[in-house]
Amino acid sequence: MTTVPHAGSAFASRRCSAEPGLRTFAWRRCSAGPGPRTLAFGLVLVCVLASPAVAQWLHVPQSATPRTADGTPDLTAPAPRTPDGKPDLSGIWQRPRGVPPGSGGRDGIAAGVEVLFQPSAEAVYKARGENNSKGTPSERCLPHGITKAFSVPEPFKIVQTRALVLVLHEEFNHHRQIFTDGRRAPTRRAPTWFGYSRGTWEGDTLVVDTTGFVDDTWLDFRGHPATDALHLVERYRRRDFGHLEAQFTIDDPKAYLRPWNVTMTFDLLPDTELIEHICDNERDAAHIVGK
Repeated sequence: MTTVPHAGSAFASRRCSAEPGLRTFAWRRCSAGPGPRTLAFGLVLVCVLASPAVAQWLHVPQSATPRTADGTPDLTAPAPRTPDGKPDLSGIWQRPRGVPPGSGGRDGIAAGVEVLFQPSAEAVYKARGENNSKGTPSERCLPHGITKAFSVPEPFKIVQTRALVLVLHEEFNHHRQIFTDGRRAPTRRAPTWFGYSRGTWEGDTLVVDTTGFVDDTWLDFRGHPATDALHLVERYRRRDFGHLEAQFTIDDPKAYLRPWNVTMTFDLLPDTELIEHICDNERDAAHIVGK
């Protein structure tokens, strides 16, 4: 895919956002920042990623951000709360680079987790690994699945209101809606890449129930498959001002013999904003060799 910045933006000073831990390609129009990206499968690295400390092109100090005596954001301060007392998950978050579980590598997000496949899904998973994960939907500018999108070390923004939680992914400018107004799931709906999500609060944890996915979602860049039977449950907890934890329970009886869990952590990126990031003029597929 080719990433195209908004005209006049400072995108060129930020980073390329190709698949982490798998591959990047010279024909992408993307900028390189400091900090190398780890490659899986021995593919050539041609674009590097900036670390969160230096990657932000826009500095916007927020008055609500707690600070230490020297003015630095205090990321260990207590988590903020909404007027009704619930934890406020709002903010711009990002996976720490190099922190497991990864998205690629030998086991992807399932590193250290026992995953029991249905025979057909295991064959798909093995074939994707043998083919260096060629065929991932993002090669064609199609969306990541939910866990795949979160496993990428790229910023995303949570906007929390009383009846709705929005998740805005910087990569591809994709968004997701989590309805917290008590509505029921629709009985008839077209399948979607991010499914249909409803959220409820259990104490200080936001529990999100999602169904209604398209068939053949990729759960990570390694190629864990999911089908239209996927039922995903997410549990979000803001440990303090600067740290968010999410547990994902993957239940897909067409692909796996039993549900399995993955936990990811995210760091707050304070005093910044998202930038526009568009996938356009796709050029990857013709150059991906696979095996």
